[in-house]
Amino acid sequence: MSSKKSKHYLNNKEFEATIKNYLESPSEYESELVSKLDILINNILMSFKFKVDYDDAKQECFMLVFKTLKNFDPSNGSAFNYFTTVIVNNLKLLYTKNKKYQKKIHDYQELITTRQPWYGT
Repeated sequence: MSSKKSKHYLNNKEFEATIKNYLESPSEYESELVSKLDILINNILMSFKFKVDYDDAKQECFMLVFKTLKNFDPSNGSAFNYFTTVIVNNLKLLYTKNKKYQKKIHDYQELITTRQPWYGT
């Protein structure tokens, strides 16, 4: 078995160690953590195929993960599972918000096109 790992693979033990190291020394481990999160976020976006703007969703996921990083407790489960859940739930929220917004726009446009002018005939 080859020791070379795919650039699309996230090793949970390494991920958890990187999180711990980042929390202790953010400037030293930031690029390593961003790299690992990038793999996770990209894989989720590609796997679940949410109909959201890719770049916006990715940025939102990064911001949320960094906000919730300090809440991660490895004794409650793996980092992979925890952050996958955080990211997927965020994407569901973005998708739902976008869908509701699109429906409001559609309904408003429909209202405008079917409404009689107020100045009447």
